[in-house]
Amino acid sequence: MIILGLDISSSRIGFCLINEKEDLLLVDEIKLKSSMSLEDRADIFKQKMQIIKEHSEVDYVFIEQPFMAFSGGKTTAATMAKLQRFNGMCSYVVHDLFCRTPNLLQANKARGLVGLKIKRGDNTKLKVIEWVSKKYQQEFIVEYTRHGNPKPGCDDKADAVVIALAGLKNLENNS
Repeated sequence: MIILGLDISSSRIGFCLINEKEDLLLVDEIKLKSSMSLEDRADIFKQKMQIIKEHSEVDYVFIEQPFMAFSGGKTTAATMAKLQRFNGMCSYVVHDLFCRTPNLLQANKARGLVGLKIKRGDNTKLKVIEWVSKKYQQEFIVEYTRHGNPKPGCDDKADAVVIALAGLKNLENNS
């Protein structure tokens, strides 16, 4: 059984493949240019998913559910609408290519399913990266900027891993 986990945003898409033994088979990201239309970004996503389809028999797809609430002035209604729209495009691509309806998982629920606890006030992105890199020490390599921060995209890849693992747990719990 192969599970595809996706963390979709309009600038980067983290993706990974795991099997039923929780082996990390693939983890990567798709970088998207802000100057491109959402439709062009969806085309790039589709091309990458076609390559995955050619090399892997994906049984289930889990996608991190797009954010649904405002977060302290960082997110505008226009940004949320754009993300929802793009997530819908990518969900359709998954449905069309893999003949599977993707399952949406909330980030908090996904972290709970895999046993990743984050204290209030902690940097969630860093904690997720640490957790994934500890679980997959050989397969998940964190690259750092010259200032000692994880390079952009590392958090998207880590989120995709958590989503895939949570999807597996979800399947186990419902069987």
